[in-house]
Amino acid sequence: MENIDKYIGIPYKFNGRTREDGCDCLGLCHLFYKEHGWITLEDGKPITKDWQDKDPKRLVRWFGKHFKTTRNPDELEFGDILLFDVFGSTHLAIYLEYGRVLSSQIPTVEFSKSTIYHKDSWLPGFKAGFKRWQN
Repeated sequence: MENIDKYIGIPYKFNGRTREDGCDCLGLCHLFYKEHGWITLEDGKPITKDWQDKDPKRLVRWFGKHFKTTRNPDELEFGDILLFDVFGSTHLAIYLEYGRVLSSQIPTVEFSKSTIYHKDSWLPGFKAGFKRWQN
């Protein structure tokens, strides 16, 4: 597995997409995919603070269109995107290996940063995985 240390400790910033400015969970996935030369994670529509309230299924529709969806967490492989629930909020992460995922922390505390979550923390809220290798 590649060294993912460069993705750990990125400060949380809503709609951020760079290490310098910070990232939210979607922005971290975007940065990771961009730096790997994979698909661009954008639907061409602006992301506002209330985008999830206005169209809560927008993200799922986009991923469902561009990725094969799995409901089985045991099928996840390096680079797949997870959709899971944290305290009632939709959250994204990148599957690494061995049950570990990379994601921004939920900004419940000031100065939260991207980190690695282990399976016991994301599995209870797991909703779907999006397979990077199988469009």
